Amino acid sequence: MPFGEKHARFGDSKSRMEDRSRVLTMKYGKQQMALIRKRMKVENWIETEVTKLFNGNENNNVDIDLDMIQDIEDLAGKRKYAFEQLQKAHCPCSMDKIIVFLDELIVQLNTL
Repeated sequence: MPFGEKHARFGDSKSRMEDRSRVLTMKYGKQQMALIRKRMKVENWIETEVTKLFNGNENNNVDIDLDMIQDIEDLAGKRKYAFEQLQKAHCPCSMDKIIVFLDELIVQLNTL
């Protein structure tokens, strides 16, 4: 801008809003981030193991809600909830594999 000239430059407000809405970052404390990482690890483990139970089929329609299962107080109730979710989706694997999965699920839940 040459000396003495005063110009106001206004960008297209739509493009400016698009630029601003593209990135959203949040800062969490170290402890909160550690909890988030643990939870994500358990969620990924559940997804991987359920896919194995369905012979690699990722479209198995099993939804083991981590919040729901954590709200259940006793271990038998947690196992029953997870087993019912597998039954609803007609899990094709053997009962032995399901029992191993349920045992490992309880171990994973205890890490949270």
